[in-house]
Amino acid sequence: MDYNPRESQYWDESRLTSDMKLAFDVCNGCRLCHNLCPSFPVLFEAVESHDDNVEALTAEEMAHVADLCYQCKLCFLKCPYVPPHRFDLDFPRLMLRSKAIRTRQHGMSRSDKFLGDPERSGRLGTSMPLLANWSLTQPFMRKQMEKRMGIDHRRHLPKFAYMRFSQWVKKHRSVTAAVDVALFTTCTVEYHEAGIGQAALKVLGHNGITAAVPSDLRCCGMPALDGGDIAGATERAAHNVMKLVDYAKAGKKILALQPTCAFVLKQDYPVLLGTEEAKQVAAATLDITEYLAGLMKAGKLKREFRSSPGTITYHLSCHSKVQGLKKAAADLLGGIEGTTVNVVDRCAGIDGTWGLKAEYYDEAQKVAKKLTEAFQLAHDTTACSDCALAGLQIETAADKPPRHPVQILWEAYGLDE
Repeated sequence: MDYNPRESQYWDESRLTSDMKLAFDVCNGCRLCHNLCPSFPVLFEAVESHDDNVEALTAEEMAHVADLCYQCKLCFLKCPYVPPHRFDLDFPRLMLRSKAIRTRQHGMSRSDKFLGDPERSGRLGTSMPLLANWSLTQPFMRKQMEKRMGIDHRRHLPKFAYMRFSQWVKKHRSVTAAVDVALFTTCTVEYHEAGIGQAALKVLGHNGITAAVPSDLRCCGMPALDGGDIAGATERAAHNVMKLVDYAKAGKKILALQPTCAFVLKQDYPVLLGTEEAKQVAAATLDITEYLAGLMKAGKLKREFRSSPGTITYHLSCHSKVQGLKKAAADLLGGIEGTTVNVVDRCAGIDGTWGLKAEYYDEAQKVAKKLTEAFQLAHDTTACSDCALAGLQIETAADKPPRHPVQILWEAYGLDE
């Protein structure tokens, strides 16, 4: 099957149809992923409506299955037919290909254009954060946003930072020639959760690790990919690789502050660009929780903590799990004396931009039901998640946004004073 957008056959609609029907036939016969996301029940129902004849599926039915895939990647972990199996099945990339071809043919929706460019909304929101944050609380404004941008008026949205992270860095940090690691700061930290970046720098510094914060980094490209905008994602990937490759060549680790961004740098950049530089950046990239957990395991992270958060209810995000980080945060936070970590291994139903859209909000809430219930029951604990998008769903249950693991370490060290 064709998963490389740099190859002409990737964009061949007839080949896509053939590949999707082959994949759907395999999935229908297997059904291991029946309970992972809405794509699979809809797929199986469609096939059954045609008496198990996959060849009878219509273009509309196949597109509907693709549109319900929100790129959590969990099916790739469970699937017995992924490459190098002869079936060569990568369901999420195949669904992304379907979206990309339809986007090339028909253009992007207004919703995908808006959500696919978080830099634009981030710059606008942080230029007048009081007004922007006020508007997010106003029912009339939210209904207008839903009407014009397709973002559901019921969805909790992240507030805009009063000072962008890059501005804080320029104000509070001096440039140093000798660095140990580089941060890929992410749109979330740059425009919304600058405190995550500040905590990361202070925790690293407390452990004798000097971090560079490269200027002018762009969005990782995941929101563009969600909208089928391969060109937009590729442009961002090329820019970020140019900014990061020298660190990789020098043997420095690149620490992404959000798990989705770490996944994109590791897995998507080599595919989108196909260059040696992209492969070098991918090989050097780690999620920051992954990096700190490694230091903790090796006995290289300071354990002189001044306080404990007590019991932590930690959400294991899909994009952490697909990177093999099932125990990273639990091991890291469990290293704080007096701390108990309870892991909630449930999907938040947002993954990327899908769960923000009005057309999928109700379906996303069904996906997130078990996660929401878990955090409602754990309301008297410290809520924690690496993923800020998942945090939007957790906030509805916990009545406050969850803390990132580096923020919990920052507080436990007493660095917040």
